[in-house]
Amino acid sequence: MPELNDLYKQLCKKYKIEEQACVQEALAKDAILDLSNQTLDVGTCAVLGKIMQISHVISKVSFEDCLLKEDGIKSILLGLCGNSTVKTLSLKGNSIQSSSTHALAKMLRHNTTIVRLSLEWNNLGLCPGSFSSFCEALGSNSTLQYLDLRSNQLGVDCATHLARAMARNCSILTLDVRWNSMSTAGGKALLESLHHNKTLSKLNLIGNNIPNEVVAAIDAQLVQNSRSAIMVKEYTSRTDMLKQQLEDHEKSSAQQIEQLEHTLAQTDLALNKTIKESMFQTGKLEEELRSKSLELEALEAKYELINSALRLSQERVSVLEARNKFLEEDLHKCQEAALLQTKNDKEILDHARSEHNQEVRSLQKTIAQLESQVGDLEFKCANKKEQIFDFKETICSLQSEVKGTRMECDDMLATEVGKHKESIRNIEQQHNAEVQRMKNEHQQLEAELRDKLSNSETVRSETHAEVASLRLQISAERSSAQAQLFSLKQQLKAEHSAMVKGLEERLHAMEESCNDAEERLRVQVASNSALTATNAKLNTRIHTLNNDITELNASVEDKEAEVKAAEKRVRSEFTAQLGELQKEREETTKLNSVILNLRRTNSELEHECEVLKRQIKMKEEELQKLREDEAHRVGMLHSAFVSYFNTSLGPATNPR
Repeated sequence: MPELNDLYKQLCKKYKIEEQACVQEALAKDAILDLSNQTLDVGTCAVLGKIMQISHVISKVSFEDCLLKEDGIKSILLGLCGNSTVKTLSLKGNSIQSSSTHALAKMLRHNTTIVRLSLEWNNLGLCPGSFSSFCEALGSNSTLQYLDLRSNQLGVDCATHLARAMARNCSILTLDVRWNSMSTAGGKALLESLHHNKTLSKLNLIGNNIPNEVVAAIDAQLVQNSRSAIMVKEYTSRTDMLKQQLEDHEKSSAQQIEQLEHTLAQTDLALNKTIKESMFQTGKLEEELRSKSLELEALEAKYELINSALRLSQERVSVLEARNKFLEEDLHKCQEAALLQTKNDKEILDHARSEHNQEVRSLQKTIAQLESQVGDLEFKCANKKEQIFDFKETICSLQSEVKGTRMECDDMLATEVGKHKESIRNIEQQHNAEVQRMKNEHQQLEAELRDKLSNSETVRSETHAEVASLRLQISAERSSAQAQLFSLKQQLKAEHSAMVKGLEERLHAMEESCNDAEERLRVQVASNSALTATNAKLNTRIHTLNNDITELNASVEDKEAEVKAAEKRVRSEFTAQLGELQKEREETTKLNSVILNLRRTNSELEHECEVLKRQIKMKEEELQKLREDEAHRVGMLHSAFVSYFNTSLGPATNPR
């Protein structure tokens, strides 16, 4: 194998690994890679794994007593996952455990050629979790026939995992688990697995502390498995013999058919010769008749051509008239359909415009009401400004008396401003919470719409129902959004009126409690500033609400456009599915025709088999008759011999 040596050298140069002479000698052998008792690095193991992944020559691999590292074992087993020629693998004495066991399980899942696997003197039983993954892969493997697990420290848990794997496996013929510590529980688990496994014929259990009774029961079950395997082999051999006999019979029948075809061909040749001779004689007479009949045929042909031309012209005229009538009917139908569609479209547009106009009117009414309230508040503010101007005239005379009470009024103003700010913050928090809730509901609705659109692609009938439900939900959401907006507006109006009442009461209390004009003036200034701030905030809120309404309308329009696009997609997909179903129907018709032909051939073969069986029965009956005749002849001879013997003994007994 010089190609593998060259590949090994190239990979060693690529990964900067020192070449080993033992590996080169092993690769030089044909179909065998024997590296027993060799010290191999992780790099060389990786190179060997890549070689085994590429190679199509190696059939036997041996790494016995190499004490490979976990990374080296993983790289080798990874290379064996993609190999398709190795049939025997020996990993004796490499202390395989934990992660290496997982790699071994992965190799068993992917490899489909290894028949013999030797894992003697390893530590698979130290980690029951990794050994359970190995057993799961072993249960799903269908090519392994020989497995050696001697001296692997397999306990009761490992024995139960191995028993479950053997209950599912249907290819292993021999299993060697000597010198482990399975005890009686492990033996019983293996015995229970043999009730489901009918292919295992040899199981070595020496050195596992299993009672003799369990071992005897396992041996009896293995004997039954071997007998059943022998029966299966005999059955397969008999079926092969019958198949061979049928093939021979088919060949003989084909030969007979060929002989019959040959004889028929010879008879056809003789008949053709006689027919040619008769045709030559009749040809002369036909030539004379043809020369006379050609003139008559020419005249008849001219007459027929004229008649055919007239008929074709009449047929064309009738066809054109029918086409004109059909086109006129189609035009009339198309005009009626177009008129109906235009009427329906106009009704839908009028209905949508009326709904939109109603919504716009309702919003304009609410905006007009809010503007009237704002005008009233501005009028009140103007009146209060006039009062302030009047009070300013009296301030000049009372400034000397006001200095003592200024500190108290400042404290009162600070407390009132803080309360007002807290109320504004609470209102803003409520507004933000409501906006967030509206956004969440909008996202939930979008998620529900996407789910329904994905589900609508399955069945066309469900799509129409879902689209209708979506439209109803959108209308309900629109109405709920409008109701929420109306409720928000009412809440804002109520809060505004409550705040105005509270401020008026506070102003009245301050006017009654304070006799000084400066205190009244300050309270009124503070109340005016608060009212202007609230008015500005209300205007901003009205603007934001109008923006929200426009955004909601835009989102509703987008959803309607998405629904229409989804309907178009569903229709296109449905038409594509119809085309695919039509193609599948054509393919099924072709397959049905092929199946009918195969059934016909099968029925013919069954008929031939029945004929052969009848012939065999006839021959068996003839043999039975021959046997009966022979038995009758033997009885006749026996009776004749007995009579002869008696007659010969008669004169000898008379003298006595």
